[in-house]
Amino acid sequence: MAHVILTGCTGTAGSAILAQCIKSSKVSRVSILSRRPVKQAEGQDNVKVHIHEDFRSYPDSLLNELEGAIGCIWALGISVSQVKPDEYRTITYDYALAAAKAFAPLNPAFNFVYISGEGVTRTPGRFTPLFARVKGEAETALLALRSDHPGLRIWNVRPAFIDESQNPLKDGPDIMLKKLMYRALPLVRTVWPSGVSPTGPLAELLERCALENASKEDVKARVQGTGVTVEEGDTLGVLLANAGIRRLAGL
Repeated sequence: MAHVILTGCTGTAGSAILAQCIKSSKVSRVSILSRRPVKQAEGQDNVKVHIHEDFRSYPDSLLNELEGAIGCIWALGISVSQVKPDEYRTITYDYALAAAKAFAPLNPAFNFVYISGEGVTRTPGRFTPLFARVKGEAETALLALRSDHPGLRIWNVRPAFIDESQNPLKDGPDIMLKKLMYRALPLVRTVWPSGVSPTGPLAELLERCALENASKEDVKARVQGTGVTVEEGDTLGVLLANAGIRRLAGL
């Protein structure tokens, strides 16, 4: 039974991950970091919400509460259309890097699962969209942390169109973009089924990543194939493209 850290639990992916961890027989304790109370966590004995205002700083008092956690699923994020470029970079890049550095000493082998996105690239060109560029930079920087934190294991996960229709804990504002996505969902399922990541199977796979304790060699033998890249280096680093997500989730 394991202790996991979650962020972004009021979002599309994050609320599904929370639902998965609550029902999981493998998770005994969930620590949520959030700026505000999380309604979905109310009444759950094994879930504690830590109200945390600054995601660039982690005081010892908070880290002591998180001690022993085996992994973090980093679902904190925002649409590039909702904030200015500098703020988008702060939320997408700076917050994730600060958390990974702070959490690495919590366990001799700590899994940091970063929810990136399909279309992200680490080799941007002149016309690469901001979201793809910044998330690609975050992926690269997270992998680089392994040299200073040999127990840190990085999972960069790139889901495509996240289908939350079966998510029992979905919450959050119905912004216009989200409403348009809901309306487009039946069409996307029909014309691009391989591009859809249902929240249930996605959350189960992310939980498995966060709880993984096998060696790099064993993980590589188990996950290698279409849509999965096991990164170079002594410490585990894995890139899961949407095709790999669907394959490993049995879709």
